[in-house]
Amino acid sequence: MGNKMRLGPINLAVLLVLSIVAGCSSNNASGDDASNSHAPNRNLGSSNEASGSSLELYDLTMVFPVFGNVPEDVEKVQEAVNKITQAKINTTVTLEPINVGNYIQQLNLKYSSGEKLDVAFIYGQLFHPFAAQGKFQELSESLQENGQGVIDAVGQKYVDVPMVDGKLYGVPTGPVAGAGVGYFMRKDIVDKYQLNTSSIQTFSDIEKVLQIVKQNEPSLIPLASSGNPNPVSAYIDYDPIGDFGALLFDSEELKIENLFATQNYANRLNIVRKWFQAGYINKDAATTNAMPWDMVKAGTAFSYISRTSSVSKEEVLTMAGHEMVIVELLPPYVTTNMLMTGLWTISQQAEDPARAMMFLNLLYTDKELVNALIYGVEGEHYVKVSDDMIDYPPGTSADTVGYNLKDINYMMGDGRLLYLTKSDNSEKWEIAQQWADKSIESRTLGFTLNTEPVKNEVVALNNVLNQYQTLLETGSVDPAKELPKFLAKLKSAGIDKYITEAQKQLTEWTVTQNK
Repeated sequence: MGNKMRLGPINLAVLLVLSIVAGCSSNNASGDDASNSHAPNRNLGSSNEASGSSLELYDLTMVFPVFGNVPEDVEKVQEAVNKITQAKINTTVTLEPINVGNYIQQLNLKYSSGEKLDVAFIYGQLFHPFAAQGKFQELSESLQENGQGVIDAVGQKYVDVPMVDGKLYGVPTGPVAGAGVGYFMRKDIVDKYQLNTSSIQTFSDIEKVLQIVKQNEPSLIPLASSGNPNPVSAYIDYDPIGDFGALLFDSEELKIENLFATQNYANRLNIVRKWFQAGYINKDAATTNAMPWDMVKAGTAFSYISRTSSVSKEEVLTMAGHEMVIVELLPPYVTTNMLMTGLWTISQQAEDPARAMMFLNLLYTDKELVNALIYGVEGEHYVKVSDDMIDYPPGTSADTVGYNLKDINYMMGDGRLLYLTKSDNSEKWEIAQQWADKSIESRTLGFTLNTEPVKNEVVALNNVLNQYQTLLETGSVDPAKELPKFLAKLKSAGIDKYITEAQKQLTEWTVTQNK
């Protein structure tokens, strides 16, 4: 198995978990085509881009989601972006950030109305349905002609993953990063009670620590949980095949199983039920909107289980508000599911798809553009501390500055182009490289499940999941009673047909890969 990894949000929940925003590919992500220096300065991927004056002026619309309110200074940033893009590819860009809560609805309206739309960021769960509905342009030829910078940043091997029926409709962000599973604990509490963290090797080993904290710190929730992520959903010891199938990492067979019928899943449900009844997990876990790290930051919780990435201790400190001890429960894996977390696409209604690809190429190669899109205008929204480090202008903060999209920095092409902030470790990319070196590549990297043949079953199965999954995975209900009901309803909703279709597609894919 190869040892590569990819940055990016991991699924939407995981994206919110750690914003897995720091990672990098290995020095040779595709064997011989991906440079991975500390802060890459690549040449543009086509001669056209280098001579914007030879192109007719084109106005391009860029649509992407943001968490929270749309920044008030979008127009100022748009003006700064246009100075860059007009000089390089004679293109002006209309920025259309949309709150993530309305994103799918607004995007669907744009597609159905045929209004101006060139490039859009698409979450993985939307990719196959939208591709099947003809919402995207096929990218293979355009990528080779005008997107060499994209290929260099991500690696040809990973660029080729988002295919539907052999056609490429999206490009992942870079650099490539894997994700593991970790147990995050407040260091001050660990030190206070001299907790033996080296004894924590497995999911169930956490219990002894939870018991000590419960006995000695009655005001603290020993293990924070929300509906998603929760201790069970965060502990991914399998390669997800859609939302319902799993290839267990410890299995030698390429056999897709019903995730919720596996013994591993049942065992973990029993454990979290025991923890919930013992008072180790917050009673409102199934209904709270607070994220586990937010509870730690608020001083109400001691620990949480989450996906891990190469994010530094400084970044975890910012997120959780406390210095944290992190115990690795599972090593990082890079899977197709992760590569498909979010993708840049060119809309079917784009009037000049070649120019749209030139713009995407800049998104993966142009340091000035990427930093403008994330941090705004120098001197107004950020100030330089050094050549590669920035801070907020005096008297401002993340909450008061007119533009700051650091929460979505994983979306903007190649993250290595971004300036470091004062909360970043100065060795961020070196740490990321170490993480890359120990990441494990999935045996089915590149296989994507086409859910169109089972789309009706997917709807029915999701309805069942909404009824049972969160309650079971937070320990809020008794799995001895509720898990059999859950499995029976999944069966009635068509889980067997789903697994059979998934296995059929995987078998066919395996033959083409000579695996």
